[in-house]
Amino acid sequence: MDLQGIIDRLLPILPTALIIALVFIGGSYLSYALYRKRGGRRNVTARQVIATFLILAWFVVVMVLTTFSRGANYEGWVNFRIFSGYVNAWNQWSLQEWQLIIFNMLMFAPLGFLLPLLGKTTRRFGPVLLLSLLITLGIECIQMLSRRGIFELDDILHNTLGSMAGYFVMSAILNTAERRKLAVRSVWKALSIPLFFALLFSGAMLVYNMKELGNLSIRPAITQDMSHVKVTLNANLPTEAEPVSLYSNSRIHHLKYGEEMAGLMKRTFNLQQVGGVRMDGFNRIWMLHADDGKEYTFNYAVNDGGWWLSTEGDGSGPMEQEELAKHGEYYGSWMLSSGILPPNAVFSTQNEDTIRWDIEWSIADIARGNNDYTSGMVMIAPSGEHQIPHNLFYSLQENKFVRKIEIISPAQAYMDVAKGNFYVFNNLKNGDQLNVDEYELTYTYDSKGYYQPVYRFTGTVNESSWSTLIPAVK
Repeated sequence: MDLQGIIDRLLPILPTALIIALVFIGGSYLSYALYRKRGGRRNVTARQVIATFLILAWFVVVMVLTTFSRGANYEGWVNFRIFSGYVNAWNQWSLQEWQLIIFNMLMFAPLGFLLPLLGKTTRRFGPVLLLSLLITLGIECIQMLSRRGIFELDDILHNTLGSMAGYFVMSAILNTAERRKLAVRSVWKALSIPLFFALLFSGAMLVYNMKELGNLSIRPAITQDMSHVKVTLNANLPTEAEPVSLYSNSRIHHLKYGEEMAGLMKRTFNLQQVGGVRMDGFNRIWMLHADDGKEYTFNYAVNDGGWWLSTEGDGSGPMEQEELAKHGEYYGSWMLSSGILPPNAVFSTQNEDTIRWDIEWSIADIARGNNDYTSGMVMIAPSGEHQIPHNLFYSLQENKFVRKIEIISPAQAYMDVAKGNFYVFNNLKNGDQLNVDEYELTYTYDSKGYYQPVYRFTGTVNESSWSTLIPAVK
């Protein structure tokens, strides 16, 4: 979640939050005044009142971000695999996945930072650690029971570490203020957690950059427990495999390419950008406005190099073939002159409202080939009222031949399936029946833009269709 996403989630609750805050402040003041009037001797300092209010405000924000802004779309999922978030971030090699780890720590840092201001008890390490654990555990339980999130040990770990990082910072400030000189030991404690994660992320970056090939998002963060799953293989799997071709694509994980294509859309259709570039998973999003005020969205998918321009609302509806052909001539000429459409792309129409261009290659030719090639498609839904298309989807990929590469056999790849080392959206359960019926060699992009060979296994899980990808490179 980027900063704009956080703001979008918080803005709807701001009016209610402000009213609740005013009621809380007024009620707290009246209660304390009544307490003192009746002879109460315990003093509550302004610092304690402010800290209490800020902790409550922090809790509301955290609950909105982690629970109330989500739909009840989770079926009581739990993830007891510690450090699975790191494995997933490594496999995806996604900035957002790494940011999620950091965000989960930063989100709880205010709690640890503010607790020492409440009194002597919460100045100590033990009570702060216990409170942090209990609060994050409570939030995870609420998420699971309300079906608005997943109960994850990784979240508990990172939330607690973030709170303790905030606690160490506040302890260093208070100790330095009390001693009127720099509390070196406290400062080192305050720096310990940030330094550890800085070293951890730097080490991961170093290892990643030393590798030739990138990471594959098809690798699972959690291995399936296959001990109580019945697996039936209904295909003959060869035990040997010939070398196949490896390709690379400079458009993958290349934000500059996305910026260039966004710039092309703005220049061609006279669109104005509103705000900065947003991040949503693997997508980088530009918000654009036309001269007539109509809003458009430009998306660049960093993991596969594709991009699309779209707007809300219905398209222009069915058109005659002659009208579609005229749109094809216009947009085809524009893309050819812009250098984004190869001359050998084949034009066609679809569903009476879409024009498209295709370049097709078979997997067999790709695997045996030793030349650069372009494949994919462009689809455009023209607008009857605007020069700007209603939708433009661009998925033409320029793959450069690198070399022949050794791969494992289908039988070896199947061993990953038998061991549960594959990605599946819903975890397999006790008593599930997995049938593996077919396999095929195909390709997928890794995080460095290499077009790697993988095996696709297909079949059924409890009579529902199932498929998964297994890395093929030795």
